[in-house]
Amino acid sequence: MRFLKAFKTLILVCVLTGFALPARALDDAILAVVNDEVVTVKDLKEYMKSVYAQLRIEGRSPQEINEVMAQYENKGIEQLIEDRLVLSAADKAGIIIRPKAIDDRLEEIKKKYSSYQEFLEAINKEGMTITEIRKKIENQIKGQAMVNTEVRTKVYVNPQEVTEYYSAHASDFSNKARVYIETIFVKSAFGKDDARKKIDAALAAVKGGMDFKAALAQFSELPSVGEIDIDQLRPEFKERIDQMKEGDVSEVIEVPNGFYVIKLGGRTDASSVSLKDVKDRIYQELFENKFRDRFKTWIDGLRKKAYVEVKQ
Repeated sequence: MRFLKAFKTLILVCVLTGFALPARALDDAILAVVNDEVVTVKDLKEYMKSVYAQLRIEGRSPQEINEVMAQYENKGIEQLIEDRLVLSAADKAGIIIRPKAIDDRLEEIKKKYSSYQEFLEAINKEGMTITEIRKKIENQIKGQAMVNTEVRTKVYVNPQEVTEYYSAHASDFSNKARVYIETIFVKSAFGKDDARKKIDAALAAVKGGMDFKAALAQFSELPSVGEIDIDQLRPEFKERIDQMKEGDVSEVIEVPNGFYVIKLGGRTDASSVSLKDVKDRIYQELFENKFRDRFKTWIDGLRKKAYVEVKQ
């Protein structure tokens, strides 16, 4: 597998940098055989390059592109084999994609550009043609249709499963107790006495009628904490806040790196989230889990019916 992993890494580098592989013999090296088709390094390189190009043409963000390419790099030849098996199954099933479906998807991509000319320039820049883009869209829709027919439409989540999941994971569906606090902080790293004088001056200003936010802006050396889960509070804060009412301002609180004065803006008690509020989220999670399991079983079945040999 070291041989294959080295190829996968090299191919990804070539795709992202545009660097050409050094020898034709390398391109012709066989990575796998799928039925009567040979998959070479060149096939994998072009496959990865076309995925990368289409993501760019579709206007995906750099982060999205990096995430998708990382997934493809990780699966490498296995993803290419999987795609070929799905398309082969779709062809055998006689799935035909209407030209309008391809046109509609192409129009969605075009809308990401300010003009048709800009769209064409983007395609040319990626070394692709309209015909190639249309073919990729057709294959994607065909593959999706096959997966929907053989996998997605056969996945079922019983309402009882949703209820049972909710009961078994009750702690995951609760709102923790929270408080909203405004804070004035003065660090003591450069002199504890001076820091204490400054925080005392801030507290005196607030007690003298100065608006807390104004005092915060004048004296604080860190942004205000704001809303936070009670269990995330410093122990010194929690002990003090437990004794405060909304609107109260604390005395000076010393912490290892400085001093705080806090104002309690409000608090929210812990509460449970009802099944009604999360049932759609639970359903989706259960559905996706079942879908992944069923998809793997289906793909494994396709592999057993086909001749697949991956070179080590």
